[in-house]
This record gives sequence, C-alpha cells and structure tokens, in this order.
Amino acid sequence: MMRYHSLLSTEDADWGERQVIRFRWILVSAILVLIGYIFLSGEVERGLISLSLAVVYIFYNSILNALLRRFKGATWIRYISSTIDVTILSLHIFNYSYFFTPIAVSTAPSLFVYAILILLSVLRYDGWLVIYTTAYVVICSNIIYFVRYPNIDPALFSQVASAGPEGAVYRSVYFILMGYFMFSIPKMINRLVEKQNVVNKERREIEIKLVLETLRKEMAMQSVMKEQQLNNQLDSHKQFIQRQNKELEKLNETKDKLFSIIGKDLRPPFCIQSSLSELLKHDIDHIDKEVMLENIKTIHRAANNALDMHSNLMDWYLTQNNALHPQPVVVNIKKMIDKVIEGQSEMWNAKGITINQSVSEEVLAYTDERMFEKVLINLISNAVKFTPNNGEVLIKANMSENDCLVEVIDNGIGMNEQQVEEIFLLNKTISSLGTNNENGTGLGLVLCKEMIDKNNGSINVNSHPGEGTHFEVSLPAGFSRN
Repeated sequence: MMRYHSLLSTEDADWGERQVIRFRWILVSAILVLIGYIFLSGEVERGLISLSLAVVYIFYNSILNALLRRFKGATWIRYISSTIDVTILSLHIFNYSYFFTPIAVSTAPSLFVYAILILLSVLRYDGWLVIYTTAYVVICSNIIYFVRYPNIDPALFSQVASAGPEGAVYRSVYFILMGYFMFSIPKMINRLVEKQNVVNKERREIEIKLVLETLRKEMAMQSVMKEQQLNNQLDSHKQFIQRQNKELEKLNETKDKLFSIIGKDLRPPFCIQSSLSELLKHDIDHIDKEVMLENIKTIHRAANNALDMHSNLMDWYLTQNNALHPQPVVVNIKKMIDKVIEGQSEMWNAKGITINQSVSEEVLAYTDERMFEKVLINLISNAVKFTPNNGEVLIKANMSENDCLVEVIDNGIGMNEQQVEEIFLLNKTISSLGTNNENGTGLGLVLCKEMIDKNNGSINVNSHPGEGTHFEVSLPAGFSRN
C-alpha cells in the first residue's frame, strides 16, 4: 500500500471514513429534497427510480457504518466505499439524463460531485485509494457519456460548451489533474507532522533536562535533611513506644479490675443463692413459712444484684470495644424517672428511704433512651445504697434554652475529696459496701460517665463525708431537636 503518511495510524484512516459517512448522510438529505421536488413536478416514474436509488444508498451507508465498527482498520472497506459512491453517482446522472435530457451527462450539476468524491478519498490517508478513485471516476463518467451520446441532439453541440466528445476529454483531464494534486496532500500532511514531531522532541528533551536538574537539587537537599529526618523518626518511634507502654499499663489495670470484679464482687451473690437454696432443699419441710419467704426474698435480691452486675459488665465491655452506639431521641425525663423508681421500689422500700421528685412533665432531653435509663438506674441505686435507713433521696430536673439538667441528691454517708476525684476512673474505683452491706462492682459510675459522654453531655459530683452526695447530669435539651 502506498502510504506517504507513515506517522499516521489506521485510527486516522477510520476517522476519515467516518467523516465520509457523515457527508453521505448530508448528501442523502439533499437528494431526498430533490426527489420531493420531482414528485411535485408530476414526474412520478422518474421520482420512483430516484427514490429507489436513494433507498439503496441509505441501506448501503448503514451497512458500511456497521462494517467499519466490525472490521476496524480494514482497507477493503474503504475501497468498497469509494467504488459504490462513484457507481451510485454515475447511475444518478444516467437516470437524470434519461428522464430529463440526454445532454445532462455533460452539463448536470451532479458532475461536480465526482470531484468531491476524489477529495473525500484523501481523508482515508491512502495514496493508492486516491489513484483508484480518480481512475474509476474517469471510467464511469466517460461510460455514461458515450452510452447517452447517440441520444444527444447534434444541434446542442454548438450551443452548449463542452457538450461534445472534447468535453468528456476535458473532464477526464480535469479529474486526473485533481487526483494528482489530491495524491500530494498526504505528503504535505506528513511533512507537517514530522516538523511538529521534531518540535515536540526538542521540547521533551528540554523538559527532561529541567526535570533531571530539579531531581539533582532535590537529592542534594534530601541528603542534607536525611540525618534530621532519621532523628525525627527515632523520636517518633520513641514516643510511639511510650504511648504503647501507657496503653499496655492501662490494659493491664483494666484486666486486673475485671478479674477483681469477677473474683470478688460477682462471687457473693452466687454464694448467697447457693447456701440459701441448699438450706431450703434440705429443710424445706421444717422451715417456718416466714423464714422461707425471707430466704426467698434474699435469694431474689442476690439474683437481681448479680444480674445488675452482669449488665454493667456487659455495657462496660461494649463501651471499651466501641460497640455501644447512641441513638438519640427526645426523652420525657419525668416518665423515665418514674419508670426507674418503680423498678427499684423493692430496694428503697426495704430501707424505708423516701424518694422525692421536683420534675415537670415538660422537661425533655435529646439522648439515647436506653443509655439514659441505665444512668438513672445507677445513680438512684447508688444513692439508695449509701443512704442509711429512713433517709431521703431528692431527684430534680429542669431545662434551659439548650440544656437539660438532672440532679440526684442524697443525705447519705458522702465521700472524701480523694474519692470524688477518682470516682469516674476505672483503675481507681473500689467497690464499697452500702449502709446495709449491699455489694457492687464499682463500674456503675464509670459506665455513667462514658454513656453521658457518648450523648454529648457531662456529669459532675459534689460530696463531703457525712453530708451526702449531689450528682448533676447535663444533656442536650429535647425541644431543640423537634
């Protein structure tokens, strides 16, 4: 294949073929307009023949488009395309001369489309295709001329320029010269591409030199900074190791606390249940009903205490593993307090403790309902635990523009300054017996602190030995989230 465009790829030839296909659709549109004019002029037979040629042309263009997609880069597609274009144009001119006037084979405007077809062959970037198209145009134009030549009125030869055989020669020479010049266009394109490539190559060489110079300077700077970076890395590793050591210490303290709770605080409730159930099993027929009922109540309290400890342990485990995620909703504080007090009635009634409230129905908080219930259970049970018999616990709640404040106040044994400072620290908390020797894990208040923090709130405590304890829980107000 004669290709003067060695720097161009088959993709460029495919692009040219697609441009030719677009031109055909434009040409089809123009032909359909002319066919409409023919029908309007009353020449139905001529119009039908022209329409059949247009339909064939449309079908052919569609098939060619599909072949181009299927056989991308195939040379034979371009040759078939050029052959059919010239053939259909020749049939159209012949049809025009047959129905209109024989001299149309030398005067029809459609003859100029031959030149356009030669020009379009250049878009395929194939030198041989330009030569082939030019030769085929010369052959077809002369065939239809000399086939229709006997039907041309001889009187017209002197009236119409180039209507005779010499006109066919002139047209052939014109097509050949045009083909020659079109054949030279790929050479010109190749020269332009080569010059552009030279410029691009020089530009790339300059860019490479600049990049190498920049890299050299950067490597020099990196060499100077390397020692400093190594020192910084050593300091960073040292700090990382120190943080890991602190975390390990914290984990060890947490582990020790957990084992302490399991071994020390969870054991008594089960021991009570085991011993009393053993007594009931062997002496059930000889034990007084009141004594039996009291033992059953004791077993029940021990079981509930163990369940509370287990619940706190599970919630604490979830918080340590970031598995406890708050789902805040608007919570009615009054209803929640009533629910918790009712659930703990056995505990505070057993000690004769009075629980008073100063809470309005309109007080609302925006918090996780389950977490807040857990906080209230721990605060109220803690107040009852460390308040002596016949004592008093006061629960207050009010709401400001942005915050909801809940207070739990008791007149129990209170705490010293060190206990207040360490009450929310897991590694410092120590389980203490209540005023009636009630057990606990020491996790309840630590869990309250973590749950309140997860709900964007805060918890504070104020206490003095012998003067009771005052807890304050602050949460986002509920009405601002409606």
